[in-house]
Amino acid sequence: MYRILAVSIRGHRYLEGNPTPHPITEVPPGVGTRFPSLTAVEQHVQREYRNLSVVWRVEVIDEHGEVVSRGTRDGVNGTGSRWVWQSGA
Repeated sequence: MYRILAVSIRGHRYLEGNPTPHPITEVPPGVGTRFPSLTAVEQHVQREYRNLSVVWRVEVIDEHGEVVSRGTRDGVNGTGSRWVWQSGA
């Protein structure tokens, strides 16, 4: 199972599905929306983050809070509508 950390243009990290709207510094265990596969995460990000220009990067984390993949907006300064995915930390 995977979770999404959205990184704002100011560098704050937000856990999708977190009951609080505040940025986080550590990933709390058992909190956040879970996705069954990396493909499901990528499809969700493409659909739901398409018009959120304040988010320029997402980090996909596993159950232990380790980053397994990153998605970054293409275009100048991360302003594009497409996402480029990179595996690993």
